Amino acid sequence: MKPTLIAALLLSLVTFAPAHAADQPAMAAAGPTCGQMTAGMAVIPEKLAAGATAAANMWEAHAKFMSSNKDKASQAEVKGLRELAKDHKLIAASLEKSAANMKKAASWPAAQHDMAKMKADPELMAAQKKLLDASKEIIAEFQKMVANMEKMEKPMK
Repeated sequence: MKPTLIAALLLSLVTFAPAHAADQPAMAAAGPTCGQMTAGMAVIPEKLAAGATAAANMWEAHAKFMSSNKDKASQAEVKGLRELAKDHKLIAASLEKSAANMKKAASWPAAQHDMAKMKADPELMAAQKKLLDASKEIIAEFQKMVANMEKMEKPMK
C-alpha cells in the first residue's frame, strides 16, 4: 500500500468517525459539538505524525548503517529505505496539517443533526461501516507490528 494511500485512510479515520460518536438525537446544550469532538481527536493525526517521523528516522538510520556495504543488494536496500523515509516525512507533514485543521474545528458553530435521517442514509451508513471495518483492520495490523518490534528488542540468548 502506498504511503499516501495510508495517510488518506488514516486521515479519514480521524476526520469522520469522531464527528458523530455521541449518538444524540439533537446536539445537547451541555454536550460537545461535532467541531469540538473533531478538535478533540486531533491527537490521532498528531500521534500518527510522530509515528511516521519515527519510522522515517529509523529508516534513515538503517540506510546510513547499510550504506557502508557496497554490494548491489545493500545499495538497493539503502535506496529503498531512503525513499520510505522521504515518503513518511511527507505523510507526517500532512498529518500535522490535518491535526492543526482539526483543532480549528473547535470554533465551528453547533449544528443540529437529525440522527434518524442520518442512520437511514444508506450511503452514509455504508461509508461508516467501511470506516469501522478499516479501523479494526488497522488496529490489528498495529498490534502485530508492535508484537514483532517487541520481539526484536528482546536480547538474544
